[in-house]
Amino acid sequence: GIYCIEQLVKSSIRKEVEARHGKCQLSAVTSLLDLMCDAVVDLDSTLHMKEHSSKLAGMLMLGSGKQLEGADFMEHIADDRDKQRFSEATQAGGGTCNPLPNMLGLRFRDSMGNFVNLVLFHVPYRSLGGAMSHLIGLREEPEAGSGAMTDA
Repeated sequence: GIYCIEQLVKSSIRKEVEARHGKCQLSAVTSLLDLMCDAVVDLDSTLHMKEHSSKLAGMLMLGSGKQLEGADFMEHIADDRDKQRFSEATQAGGGTCNPLPNMLGLRFRDSMGNFVNLVLFHVPYRSLGGAMSHLIGLREEPEAGSGAMTDA
């Protein structure tokens, strides 16, 4: 009886400590990307945005009325080839415990139909429920479109 309760309490405390540690690590990575990049977005396992990003909306000239929370991130990528490359990059290493971050140059389209060359810094992580999520830092680079992906 008491031994089982003690084990449950220890397990609960361990899980809480691990969750807090994971949140601290994610916060540190987010802060670093925020310093390096023009915008940072958090994507769920289906590559939809978890929350609105006014910085990304500004980069793509979407206007203040366009709400990005729940939006498909892929719809802003300019062409099918870059969409495929991004999809492959977010799936690489998805079965491992610690998939590696990577970097990718892609072309996006703004609201006027113009190409916007961006470098994406991709940091995969597992959310508390265990689902794969993706922290994406975006930086505008005039020569970045359709560049090769590299491990960071």
